[in-house]
Amino acid sequence: MDLLGRWERFVAECERGYRQDDEDYVNDLTSRMAIERAMRSEELARFPEMAEFRRQVVRIDERFRVLLHPDVFPNLPAEEWWARGMVRYAGHKLVNDLRKRGVTIDLVSEGNDAPDDS
Repeated sequence: MDLLGRWERFVAECERGYRQDDEDYVNDLTSRMAIERAMRSEELARFPEMAEFRRQVVRIDERFRVLLHPDVFPNLPAEEWWARGMVRYAGHKLVNDLRKRGVTIDLVSEGNDAPDDS
């Protein structure tokens, strides 16, 4: 799967409530870092396809930003907003892993696509 496809798949998983653990979450975030490097590349900037690539990234980023508690990890660079924040809700694996680190997010019930308010 291409980089943009990986990022979009990850965001879609987060919209439903990410079901994997914290290591998988961080690993999946690496696709966004690679996208950022591509968008900052002077070599790639010459290609006209980059304009459409950027538009698609902005569209996917907008979907991800609304899912985040911003600045949960403020020691990371501000320009890495996707890594500084944390999704507002997830499945039990990520919720439990984050709780051990002192970060609280809502739990999505198994089989549901909405946070569990209980």
